[in-house]
Amino acid sequence: MIKKMSFVVALAVMIALPLYAQHVPSGVSAGHNSQTCAGKGSLIVFTNLTGPLHHKYNNTVGYFVDGTNFFSQVLAQGFTPSSTVKFADAYMPMGVYTNGGGDNRPGILNVYLESDAGGQPGSVLDGPLPACNGISNFNDGFGGNFVEFNCVTCPTLNAGTQYWIVAQDATPTAELTWDEVRGITDTSSPFAFNQTNNAFGDWIVIPTGYSRAAYQVDGN
Repeated sequence: MIKKMSFVVALAVMIALPLYAQHVPSGVSAGHNSQTCAGKGSLIVFTNLTGPLHHKYNNTVGYFVDGTNFFSQVLAQGFTPSSTVKFADAYMPMGVYTNGGGDNRPGILNVYLESDAGGQPGSVLDGPLPACNGISNFNDGFGGNFVEFNCVTCPTLNAGTQYWIVAQDATPTAELTWDEVRGITDTSSPFAFNQTNNAFGDWIVIPTGYSRAAYQVDGN
């Protein structure tokens, strides 16, 4: 049985959190819409990855990034460089959770580098970023795989300035995951979402104390 949970938690106020996916039996095949890898950047700008290989992230659970036939969920993760560098890539563990109509492709995944606007994503600085490798089945035992999204215009990231990596699925029938960090290694970095399939607005900012999606940003 597919478990789809709406995180509405009773705290001092009602706080909405993004929907997440867990492993289920599935016949979904891996997607192959990859392009040539340019190679990851030489400098780590931000990372919340821990552990070896696929254990650098939680391979049993991920937040949905899905189309309009599902939850229309868009995710955004924020980071602040400690030094000024050129943006090179975003390195993210993702998986194909399900597809409708017998379509085994992961659909069109739009990943953007965006500016900050008052603590939430603002305008697009680069993207959509091309994926240099395909997205595997989330239920293959590894929770998907790392996907490298390379820069297009490769803008400068300024030290002390917050930026966002935003993921949006433009295919109505596709449902992907952006997998979580391992354990409680990151519960405080900037995190926002919406369920309007809009990569540019209507954000709900997630407070500290909740698990974030796993990723790394590289620069040169």
